[in-house]
Amino acid sequence: MDKIFAIENGVEVRIGACCHFCKKELATRSTGGTGHLSYWSFVPSRGQMQAPAWSYWAPVHAKLCRLIARLDLPLNFGESAAFEDYIKIAHNPRYSTVSRQTTTRDVEKHFKDKHAKLVERLQSVSCVALTSDIWSRNANQDYLSVVAHFVNGDWDLQKRILPMRLIDCSHSGVNIAERIADVVAEYGLTDKIFSITLDNASANSKAMETQSPFLSGYVSPLLLHQRCACHIINLIVKSASEELKHFLDDFRTAILFLNSSNQRIAAYKSFCVALGVRSRKFGLDMDVRWNSTYLMLKHLIPYKSTFSVFIQTHYPPRPEGPLLTDDHWHVGEKILEFLKRFYDSTVVMSGVYYPTSPLILHHILCIIRHLNSYENDRLLRTAVVPMKDKDYSAYLTNVRAELSDLFKKYDDKFGAVRLQKPSNATPGEGKSKNAWDLVFGVGPDSSGASSIGLGGGPGLGASSMGLGTGLGAAASSMGLGTGLGLGAGPSNPSTLSRRTSASVLLHAASIPASISGTELASYLASDTIQKFDDDFNILDYWHDHKITYPVLSILAKDVLSVLVSTVSSESAFSLVFKVIEERRRQLLPSMMEMLSLLKD
Repeated sequence: MDKIFAIENGVEVRIGACCHFCKKELATRSTGGTGHLSYWSFVPSRGQMQAPAWSYWAPVHAKLCRLIARLDLPLNFGESAAFEDYIKIAHNPRYSTVSRQTTTRDVEKHFKDKHAKLVERLQSVSCVALTSDIWSRNANQDYLSVVAHFVNGDWDLQKRILPMRLIDCSHSGVNIAERIADVVAEYGLTDKIFSITLDNASANSKAMETQSPFLSGYVSPLLLHQRCACHIINLIVKSASEELKHFLDDFRTAILFLNSSNQRIAAYKSFCVALGVRSRKFGLDMDVRWNSTYLMLKHLIPYKSTFSVFIQTHYPPRPEGPLLTDDHWHVGEKILEFLKRFYDSTVVMSGVYYPTSPLILHHILCIIRHLNSYENDRLLRTAVVPMKDKDYSAYLTNVRAELSDLFKKYDDKFGAVRLQKPSNATPGEGKSKNAWDLVFGVGPDSSGASSIGLGGGPGLGASSMGLGTGLGAAASSMGLGTGLGLGAGPSNPSTLSRRTSASVLLHAASIPASISGTELASYLASDTIQKFDDDFNILDYWHDHKITYPVLSILAKDVLSVLVSTVSSESAFSLVFKVIEERRRQLLPSMMEMLSLLKD
């Protein structure tokens, strides 16, 4: 310790002492005693404070592994000079470095503990819905991600990233199915798979055909193949890309001209500062990025005054006139308004921590209504017609017949949990009539109600659900009448809460001729729940009614665990991007797998 002196009445008096390590000042006046100084004992030969000897402590090493995984740090971080200096000064002066080899062993041990807990957790789950996708890294190594989604005992939707697998062979359906089956078997989920959500690649369809016989043990012989709804929405927009291309090319040229020179970027920033406008950079849209055209216009149009003037003064003169004119901005604003509907639907469908399966029907109907409202627009008609006429039948199924058959399977498997016999339903009452009137805007005298809500028995074929060759044909055959026309009809689907349409999906299984007197008929004949705010939680609703509808609540729980997009699998790659980036080519696939699980 260093002694501290002060001058009092012309005499130098010792008033305190300062610790070398913690820099704490301690009083040393004779009137205050010196017993507190015994806590700061000295080593006479070194003049340093004694500190506890450093020893291996497993929880501390586990935290170091967790830190390395979360921050994408190198495995030798524990022996780096910077980390050693920080720990010695701030925490423990006797810190001993942790070598890369020790950290590797600790990561393996920590992974085994977490892996065992995750397997144990998944064993307590009755049903799991999977999403999967493939990502190609710059180091010429491709990985397949598998993400599990399930509803826990508290009726909350959960997500867990299962370890990624290196797929060092062709991306064929057989190889994809083999990798997914290996992961499923490792976690003991072979007889718990309800559905698998994949993108729309043809190899994924083949993969589903290959693995269906092996993974359909939950409700045999059923294994639902959910196609990524965001990809389907993207296909709808891409069908109009050629028609919109000539409207947007000049915007792309202007942005590329600005971004191609650092001097021009600096000049534009100075120009904005001089006008009192906050400057920003603009990015080009990309074919492989959803909603990128919408985001390009969304960021650019608010700066049309500054951006247009800057481009006019810096872009080389053209014989045909300025690169960007008022007509360009008018068309850009129109396209931005048109694309917003698809952007909003994609964002909602991309959700991971709330049920998305009840939402897809509403958003499909909103898109149909949206296209109908722009069908006669002078600028966008040529783009809307191809969007409506494109054949989407490969991505749609007969929801009503499939859910009806699905409920029968659930009734056979889980019928023993029924605690009471539901009351008989009367066709044409409750949800059997009112829910469809609310959603589709069908009046009591409309023939559309019979074609949608109260059709005949199962096996009606695709035509009963409007699986024509295009969205226009689908709207027509669904019997929507004016409800999906140019904004007409008493109800607008876009105003419905994103969590309320599960009742509509379940209503699609309504077949009064064959289910009269069942639990499903009792549910459909009950009063319709109308909620238009975000406070309504569809999972809480089924949790509260699991005694009233014991089998239906199990079906709803499983259906609501299905994600309609592969965003969770794609975000898994974003989560571990730095783990498998090009600079870490020597990282073994097994270590990458362990770090990705620890990071989730």
